[in-house]
This record gives sequence, C-alpha cells and structure tokens, in this order.
Amino acid sequence: MSSPAINIVQIRAAQGRSEELGQQLTTLLAALREAPGCLAYSAQCNTADSQHWTVSGQWRSAAEMQAHFHLPAAQGFIDLLDRRLACALDFEH
Repeated sequence: MSSPAINIVQIRAAQGRSEELGQQLTTLLAALREAPGCLAYSAQCNTADSQHWTVSGQWRSAAEMQAHFHLPAAQGFIDLLDRRLACALDFEH
C-alpha cells in the first residue's frame, strides 16, 4: 500500500501583482486537481504578508505526485515567473 504524499510551493508575488497571481493560481489549481491521484490542491495568501502564497497538493501516493510534475499544467508554476506575476518559487516535496 502506498503512503499519501504532499507537495508545497512557496510563491512570492511580484510587487503589486498578488491579486492577479491569486487569480492565476485559482485557474492553475483547478487543472492540477484533475491529475490522477490528486486528493486536494489549495492556495492560501499569507495574512501577514500579502505577497507570500503557499500552495499545497495532497496525493494518494508519491508516484502519482511525481508524475504530476511532468504534466503540462504543472508548467503553469514556471509560467507565473515568465509572466512576471511571481518573483520567486520554492518547491518542497
């Protein structure tokens, strides 16, 4: 039996773009929730620092979590940097 797995992404919004980043995360996470083995994916803005977002995904297994990193939708995190909505990403898994 596989153990559940969690991935976390810490995101720093570009100056003045936190609200727009939040909107893009809503769209991105809706797509990622459809990945096989995804139990949940959520984003939360830090109440003390509105430029800091924490995104977390919960998976049925580590293998399913790893597989989702190769999905086109997962590229959406890098696109946040390319579109200058985010200035830093820190992936933890």
